[in-house]
Amino acid sequence: MSSQKQTQRRVTTHTPALFIPGGKPALRRAAAFLSAAALLALAGAAPSLPAAAGPDDGKIVTTKGHVDAPKAYWDEQNGTFVLMNEANPYKTGADTYELDKTVNWVGKGYSTRDGKSQYTMTLGDSPSLAFLGEPGQTLYMAPHLTYGNQDPIWAGLGASTKVPTERFRDGVFATDILSVEGPGRMELFRYNPDDAPADVYRMLSSSSTGWHSWLLDKGSHTHNTTTFTRPGRYVVTYRTVARSTDGRIISSKPSKLVWQVGGMQPVLGDGTPTAVPTVDRYNAAPVGDLDAAKYVLSVAPHRLDADPAKNKDADDKLSDIIFTAANKNLKGTLTLYNNGYFLTDLPVVNGTATWSEMLGSEGSQLQAVFTPDTSDANSAEASRWISHKLTYEPGKAESVYSDDGNGSWPEEIPDQANTVLSTQQYTPTSMDYDVTVTPNGNGFSTVEVRFKDPKVRGFMRGGFYAQDDPVYPYLDLEGSVEDGVARFTFRDESFYKGTALRVKMLTHPDMNASASTTEVAANYEPGTKYTAHGALAPDSAPISDAPKPAPVNPSPSAEPTVAPSAEPSAEPSEAPSEAPSEAPTAEPSTVPSVSPSEVPTVPAVPTASAEPSVPAPAPSTPAPSSPAPANPTPSAPAPTSPAPSAQPSTPGTPGHQCVPGQIDGRTKISHGHLDIQATLKDRQLSVGLRDDSGIIDADSTVRPLDSVVWTVSENARRVRTERMADEKLNFMGPVGTAFYGLPQTQQSGLPWPGYNTQDIDYSQLRGPVRLHVVPKVMPEGARFGMFTESLNGADVLLDSTTGKTTIDIDYATHAHANWVFSEPGQYMFDVHYSATLADGTEVNSPVQQLAVAVGKKASDACSFETAVPKDPNAASDDFSGVRRVDSATPGGAGGNAGSGQAGQSGAAQSGQSGQAGASAATGGVNAQGSDSADGSAGGVYPGGVSGGGTGSGSLGQSGVSASSGSSQQGGLARTGFGAVSVAVGGALVLGAGTAMVLRSRRRAS
Repeated sequence: MSSQKQTQRRVTTHTPALFIPGGKPALRRAAAFLSAAALLALAGAAPSLPAAAGPDDGKIVTTKGHVDAPKAYWDEQNGTFVLMNEANPYKTGADTYELDKTVNWVGKGYSTRDGKSQYTMTLGDSPSLAFLGEPGQTLYMAPHLTYGNQDPIWAGLGASTKVPTERFRDGVFATDILSVEGPGRMELFRYNPDDAPADVYRMLSSSSTGWHSWLLDKGSHTHNTTTFTRPGRYVVTYRTVARSTDGRIISSKPSKLVWQVGGMQPVLGDGTPTAVPTVDRYNAAPVGDLDAAKYVLSVAPHRLDADPAKNKDADDKLSDIIFTAANKNLKGTLTLYNNGYFLTDLPVVNGTATWSEMLGSEGSQLQAVFTPDTSDANSAEASRWISHKLTYEPGKAESVYSDDGNGSWPEEIPDQANTVLSTQQYTPTSMDYDVTVTPNGNGFSTVEVRFKDPKVRGFMRGGFYAQDDPVYPYLDLEGSVEDGVARFTFRDESFYKGTALRVKMLTHPDMNASASTTEVAANYEPGTKYTAHGALAPDSAPISDAPKPAPVNPSPSAEPTVAPSAEPSAEPSEAPSEAPSEAPTAEPSTVPSVSPSEVPTVPAVPTASAEPSVPAPAPSTPAPSSPAPANPTPSAPAPTSPAPSAQPSTPGTPGHQCVPGQIDGRTKISHGHLDIQATLKDRQLSVGLRDDSGIIDADSTVRPLDSVVWTVSENARRVRTERMADEKLNFMGPVGTAFYGLPQTQQSGLPWPGYNTQDIDYSQLRGPVRLHVVPKVMPEGARFGMFTESLNGADVLLDSTTGKTTIDIDYATHAHANWVFSEPGQYMFDVHYSATLADGTEVNSPVQQLAVAVGKKASDACSFETAVPKDPNAASDDFSGVRRVDSATPGGAGGNAGSGQAGQSGAAQSGQSGQAGASAATGGVNAQGSDSADGSAGGVYPGGVSGGGTGSGSLGQSGVSASSGSSQQGGLARTGFGAVSVAVGGALVLGAGTAMVLRSRRRAS
């Protein structure tokens, strides 16, 4: 042994039991002079130190499924927010749990469809990704979408439908990251690699103060990517905050959520940590002889198998951490740390332990603490050991040895880039800001808002508004203010021509200033540069003022509005500036390939006031769940009739009376989160609509599809661009074809439908649960489809041009997809679930009818223009019964419903389509065509569904105009509807499921 190693051993073996980790330097220095005998005498006395090993064993482990954490609920009794974790850890149905009793675990995960890694992200060369790291850098990832399973975790955050935003200034409430303690950096965002430069939609960050806050919408939740630069244990402290209309700060208590990134899965418990701290195990272990022990801790690039088929995707990104000992019968526990933060506990068996981990692309310091199993005869006298720091660098191999003695106790080395958010209130030194819209020369433009005071914090909203709809824009502008600047890059579509571009600046509740709206262009011209000036409104309401209602989405008329000028003014002005000149301030840049003539002329979107809402009951806080909640006993599903309107009916099409907010007695749902939900109980499948919109009920409710209709506004207009050129998407029509689309991610003002099997116990089944969506009524020449998008490309789920009407759902999940309707008009689908029980019995849910009214004309109609009976043999998924409808043809008179029977369709005469009558209150048809015994909704008229609750963020739309045509081949594989913000930009609710139809589920609203 070299003299250097001998010297090291002489020094370090004098302190074999540094059991005062984290103590003051003076104490550590004093401990260095204690004799081995004195240290042994103290061994077993637990120091007053935080737990450092397996700290989350016994907590409620939320992983391998959909997780909303934190999710903000309203505590009416105390008048504040409570942060919870909504998940399904016990596989008994989604429920809510106290945030600090849970841990999100991100382990390894692979798609069962193609084997691709779902836990790593290697950065490309997009400039928009620069905030994450360097090109080629690999990050740990919780993906925004998983395929074939929900590994490693499908995580987001959200808010209850019952948050009383009318009590908040400007309707604003936000979730803040106050701090992140961990070995690396954490980022939340959405990413669509084929939409550069609008490919990244940033949300939250551990390192950038401007991105410590996320603007929430009640009833919303996110589906986003969460990345970490290094594996290890992260403790994230959150709060949700608002400012009341009388000026008070309303804040939840700071709540901690642990993210365990990498390592072994923590042990599931009831929320109470059960692990023995490493320091206690260490102090209780014998000192032994480290020279004789010959422990070695090493790290090296992962050795791939010689057979490529045995290697998994991203295995080349792994490193092997190996512990060996001279005693080949040694047993014990090896606790690994990364930059001083807990990474994992490993069992040592036969003198060795090995763990393959994705350590990332940045260097770090690894350490291990070994404690022998004193209950084992071969290990009772073995030495405990604190390794020296083992330097990890990507691609290199390093080792440390026990004959160098003990190292110092692992000390946490925080990532210096992480920042702490101040919660102090702040009054801006200037309320002024300038707005510019700059064409990028590639069919995209960027909106930038720059405040005169760089300390202003807040959020950018607004968009392109139809002249008669000031509420929901064609495209949501969404961004956060960082260092006084907010930016949003979007695809500058031709159908924005003639709209009003308005920018809303909403302030963070900690700011002593209120929102304002600036109209940048009253008659927008794509590809044109615009400038405008705006100013926030000073807070003037004293604390003693009585609360005043504040709109959730403040309308422009309710806020200070400053007209734009041709160029930003040099000095702030109280008076409005001149309106923009007819000539643009810069030459228009090239506009996307869709010409204005290709965009269909569609009437403007109806205003939100056209649909009445039902007053919400007093909000309440969900009670924390027991460890393994039981499913409630389902009630028999039964149809409901919407309450009679207090307003008199108005004449509609012949034989019909119009009722506001309804079409043929079905309640309109124009926006919000919806799930077509499957439940399995007593060997019977059922289908219902999980409605989290808050439009009909304040609580999350499961209701029949037959009782509602989804209304899709003009804001859903899109165009198939080159980035959607994958031939699998040819049901859209050629590139340049316009359509109506409901995005995979939530967008304000549009329904956000998905499907949900997460409460089904798949162990009772043989094979998948199948969702059948069979078109029965579509506009003439229309096409329909559904697809999902991820980093691996498009996956088509439904396609009316190929007869694909069934989605195989291989595991309990809650998922969303892009819905495509090629033409405006009325659509009706027979919908049911089917499955095979473990004994081979085929089961089918009763068929329900989903109705969708696409475009303003169909959404404004008071009756459907045609009706067909439900398919009595829906399992055939046959298109032969599809009726093509001329949307200009009025409907015939509807038949009357008999007791327990479906109404008869009206006779079609003189070119008029027959119109069905309302369904009976108790009748129904099951999958075999017989009368339903459970009272589920029957009827022969087209039904539909929709849901409310605005989204907390959306991908921007990209196009419109409906046309049919030949298919377009080839192109880019990855797809999506929207433009998303870059550099600085601001923002997806979990279907908790239930076994009941028509039952409010208050605890998960």
